[in-house]
Amino acid sequence: MALAPAATARAEVGALARLAGPLMVAQLAQMAMGVVGTVAAGRLGVDALAAQALGSTTLVLVIVTGYGLMAGLDPHVARAVGEDDPKKAGALYRQAIWIAVLGGALLTGALLTAPALLRAMGQEPRLVTDTAEYLDIAALGLVPAITYITSRSFCSAVGKARPVMVVAILGNIVNAWLAFAAVDRGYGLAGIAWASVVCRVAMGAALVVWVDVAPGLQRYRTAWVRPGALSLPILRSGTPLALQYLMEVTGFVVTTLWMGLLGASTLAAHEVALSIAAIAFQVPFAIGTAASMRVGHAIGRRDPAAVQRSGWTAFGLGLLYALGSGAVMVALREWMALQYLPSATAEVIALTCHFLTIAAGFQIADGIQAIGFGVLRGMDDTRVPVLFNILGFWLLGMPLGYIAVFRLHQHADRLWWGLFLSLAVVATSLILRFRHKSRTLQIV
Repeated sequence: MALAPAATARAEVGALARLAGPLMVAQLAQMAMGVVGTVAAGRLGVDALAAQALGSTTLVLVIVTGYGLMAGLDPHVARAVGEDDPKKAGALYRQAIWIAVLGGALLTGALLTAPALLRAMGQEPRLVTDTAEYLDIAALGLVPAITYITSRSFCSAVGKARPVMVVAILGNIVNAWLAFAAVDRGYGLAGIAWASVVCRVAMGAALVVWVDVAPGLQRYRTAWVRPGALSLPILRSGTPLALQYLMEVTGFVVTTLWMGLLGASTLAAHEVALSIAAIAFQVPFAIGTAASMRVGHAIGRRDPAAVQRSGWTAFGLGLLYALGSGAVMVALREWMALQYLPSATAEVIALTCHFLTIAAGFQIADGIQAIGFGVLRGMDDTRVPVLFNILGFWLLGMPLGYIAVFRLHQHADRLWWGLFLSLAVVATSLILRFRHKSRTLQIV
């Protein structure tokens, strides 16, 4: 049903919701894996928690880059589905698995150089040693994680997102059990890392096997072949996306490092507000992914009116969600802060609430940009939008935030306003880009 054309905006909302719902749950479950690792490391003490957090942040940065690379599969499979060409969709998926394995291996090599870079940045040597121990093991789960992401994209494109949700939930349950058991039995950070590897291998293998055996996907099955011509369009679309995700996530990581220069209290308040904003972000991210599929299906059917309907409906749905989630964030900001920081001083709680108020405002810009990248990805428009990230984050928002705080000695919230400006510029640019592309779309 998720693949069917929608004659009205109301019907399109239903189609988007059915596709985005399981993806949202899967995204939240993916986030939970990192949270479990952090909580488990906290039982080992502050030093272990710091090492795990540093390693986990580095790992996520690389995984997100891999996600961007494999997101290049989305428009091509969705278009093949819209064209009712299941064999082409299946062949694209097989090619993407090869890219996931080969690209994941290269990213694994890059990840293993991270400890040397951390030392060069001046991180405490003992902390880097513990982080390296964690990453040496956790890196083994990188290829399976990217393989899982590839299968997730394919399942979403063919309208079978529910198994993705089931696998993600079960994987997180197993990860939590293994991680806490490892800590209780004295295996330390190595045990937490092995828990994540076991689960990522199991999750990646489960989805690959499911795609190969599920009766509902029989029409998409093709023989396994070596990387060939079908790999090229995936790489052409995915490489700019990998750069886009890398730049955006790096922007948030750099902002966090800058916050750390302002003191532990400021960093703690920032981390809490950013964590809550990241949870809220999973809904528009899922809507954007669903919209990418819907737009791709419409192009495959050669239905330009449906492209506009899917895109604008997704933007509208994201805006409504952002307004609602922002209002909740403002209304419950003190309660949320206390859940993270129950023993913090009143000053830290007040700063956290202040950051959350700003975060509530940029829910709109953050949500719109997530959906904008999604709908343009569905149109296979992935190269020009990278320039919007460069403009928004690296030429405007972040430099202005840095100058305000570290040169003009203004309040730390200027870094948050810098992020707000970055996201607002990107979101506005994406809306204008979709407006132009959808109006001039020529489907051949």
